[in-house]
Amino acid sequence: MELLLCPACRLVLRDPVTVSCGHSFCRRCLGEALPPKCCLCGEKLALLGSRTVSSNVLLGDLLERGLDRDAKVARLKRDLQELVSHGDVQGALRTLQKAIALVPDDLTLRLCRSELYVALQQYEEALEDLEILCKHKPKECEGFFRKGKVLLEVGKQSEALLQFQHCLTLNSSFHAAQYEIEKILTNDASPVPGTIVELKSDSSQNLEGSNPGEQLTFLGTFEGEPLQDVKKQKEISLEEAMSDHSQAALPMSQWMRKKSRSDFSANKEEDLEEDASPDTSGTRSPDTKSTEGHRPDLMGFLTTSDLECSLCIRMFYEPVTTPCGHTFCKECMERCLDHRPNCPLCKQSLREYLRAGKYTTTILLEELMTAVFPLQLAERKLVHQAEMVELSNLNKNIPIFVCTMSFPGLVCPLHVFEPRYRLMMRRCQETGTKTFGMCMYENGKSFADYGCMLEIQKIAFFPDGRSLVDTIGKRRFRVLRRGHRDGYNTADVEYLEDEKMEGEEQTELQNLHDYTYELTQRFYERGDRTFRQLVMHHGPLPEKEEDIQASPDGPVWCWWLISVLPLDLTDKLTIFSDTSLKARLTQLKHILNIILESRDYNS
Repeated sequence: MELLLCPACRLVLRDPVTVSCGHSFCRRCLGEALPPKCCLCGEKLALLGSRTVSSNVLLGDLLERGLDRDAKVARLKRDLQELVSHGDVQGALRTLQKAIALVPDDLTLRLCRSELYVALQQYEEALEDLEILCKHKPKECEGFFRKGKVLLEVGKQSEALLQFQHCLTLNSSFHAAQYEIEKILTNDASPVPGTIVELKSDSSQNLEGSNPGEQLTFLGTFEGEPLQDVKKQKEISLEEAMSDHSQAALPMSQWMRKKSRSDFSANKEEDLEEDASPDTSGTRSPDTKSTEGHRPDLMGFLTTSDLECSLCIRMFYEPVTTPCGHTFCKECMERCLDHRPNCPLCKQSLREYLRAGKYTTTILLEELMTAVFPLQLAERKLVHQAEMVELSNLNKNIPIFVCTMSFPGLVCPLHVFEPRYRLMMRRCQETGTKTFGMCMYENGKSFADYGCMLEIQKIAFFPDGRSLVDTIGKRRFRVLRRGHRDGYNTADVEYLEDEKMEGEEQTELQNLHDYTYELTQRFYERGDRTFRQLVMHHGPLPEKEEDIQASPDGPVWCWWLISVLPLDLTDKLTIFSDTSLKARLTQLKHILNIILESRDYNS
């Protein structure tokens, strides 16, 4: 599948990392530190609280499961080459252990592991691998030669001599083995006393169980020659010795480099793969190199359960990947961060992620679900849309913010910090209604029977997820039925509307309105310091409206007056619930007259 290729190297994604813009790359293509910008979209990249680049756990698991055994081994060999080239012996050994667990009969891997064991001075383990190599390849020199080298490391020179002699038995022109024999026998510290003939008795016990012909060949090579005569033989330089069978005679570091360039070559993934079809042109573009042999067959094994959010246990909808590499639905992630700024799976802190407030969809997962499960993804989207339709219903199950009284046409700033109300505000934004109900608390009930719809004008988020929400009052409503959704209150409501007046009643209503507004102006102009501080919060007195019955809730200035009058909230709620503008104005006129008379008397 083309979408499984890394955008940077155009090979199948290895150890995928999803960056902050939503695109995914091989870890080694990104390096240890993120590049400043995404090479695809040009967006600025950030780690968002994580000190190191973390792999996408879900994508990595899916891609790994999609590879067959040969592909996994090929990748491990490529990793081995890189680790060896960087001198990471321990890392290379761990990688080899994984590869050998997959293909225990791969003798090349065992030979390589023996060299790593030698580098770590784990000679017994190295000999075990070499014994297996010698057993399965009894006619090849390399295993016996390496075994002899390891035996030299542990001080077993006699046993080492036997291994080198066996190499000469298999191949008399094996100069590397002859060179090692000569080095041992010409060494002043050699355990061989005086002449080679005397070695017979010293090593006879070690030769038990070996081929008698091999003993005779070895002992007869220099039999009867004094040690000083052996020293006078033509010396074979190391460089000359390497000319034949050089791979067997190279020191570990050199051998590993050579081996990584040949048997373990994996600089380009296509070196380890068979082309799906022959390339007749003789050349291939970098973008069209065949990698089919090692592309994961996700279609063959992937199920919808592999693409389920671990929080809602449904197929991902708008999947986002955290800086720690775990993937969740965007809504599920936000709900978790409402309660605690940590990853729900690994518990790593996501404070920086929360502070950034940008949860970008993991593009590759979206494309993967579209390609493999288009019908199921369409169903998941329909479910989400149905939920949004239900949440956007402004008559049934509308969200209720239980706080204080709000009024039509007046601003109402809110500080939102509780997880349930943070969820409520997001849903109001996502549905597009940007609307919720506000009711005050009432004894004996979860909230009062009457309230006002508020429309979100602006939201300012704090780094910890809290927010300041600027709202304005819209319509009054009466609660018909109470309910709950995900921790917050809901209600079925009916909206209130003032009775319409016509003819003479309308004229009387207009006169009453004008007179009450004049009283309100006097009340506003003669307010004391406390009153003026209150006005600073609610704003100045609104202007009169030309058509006082245009709004189903009546003139805005009436609601401004009710909000600033020094009345008990219960009394305000009584006036609020009245659907007669005439009755409301009459009550306000009566209250204003009492207040103004009191002020005149006190003055």
